[in-house]
Amino acid sequence: MAFINTIPPLKGDNYVEWRKKINMALTFAEVDWVLDTERPTQPVAPVKATYEIDDAWQKREREFAPIQMSYDLEKKKWESANMKCKTLVQNTMESHISDSIPLVGSVKDYLDTIKR
Repeated sequence: MAFINTIPPLKGDNYVEWRKKINMALTFAEVDWVLDTERPTQPVAPVKATYEIDDAWQKREREFAPIQMSYDLEKKKWESANMKCKTLVQNTMESHISDSIPLVGSVKDYLDTIKR
């Protein structure tokens, strides 16, 4: 990750070069996938119907457990990659630029805001 030091700070007039280096850094860090992947969506938990028998309800709860677990793992993975990417981006800009850009939830949205 020593090449991070070769990323020129974003000054405003060097966006294209800066963005190329940012993309390269995210690719080498293997977190670039977060730019194309939306935040995982919380699955809808089952709700027990009024007249549902306990066995049927317990079966539906058991079937939902791996779906919830998969979501939890994907969410944690996405949030970790997103935070790493945002941290890299924020720390490769001159402070007067980073201070003027509102923080948003995803690095993709953050980069889109910078581009505008």
